[in-house]
Amino acid sequence: MRLKPIAFVRNGVAERPEDWDEVESQLVFEEEFVEGLYRLGHFKHIWVVFGFHKMRETVLQVHPNKDPAKPLVGVFATRSPTRPNKLGLTLVELLSVRKNIVKVRGLDALDGSPVFDIKPYEEEIDY
Repeated sequence: MRLKPIAFVRNGVAERPEDWDEVESQLVFEEEFVEGLYRLGHFKHIWVVFGFHKMRETVLQVHPNKDPAKPLVGVFATRSPTRPNKLGLTLVELLSVRKNIVKVRGLDALDGSPVFDIKPYEEEIDY
């Protein structure tokens, strides 16, 4: 399976900040996918599937939150980016949808990260 980016993250964040909660990002969509944004603005939150494009290593056991005081756990029991397939998934607040730009808050992706998919958050499904 080959993944093709549908958008790229623009937020000016080059290194992981202490807190991602207030980071605002623009998802700049490729023109060929803009039609798929129709009525997305009706939602308050969306899921963003993105790539950890700067992460090269895979580490199968990590200390949660890079805290050596915490015991090692398997990477699949964490939110660590050192995953085999370098995919991230984050639920974010949807701020606006204008033309090919979707503005969100709380996305833990660095500037330039590829976006592979987005999905609306639906409370009755995503409880």
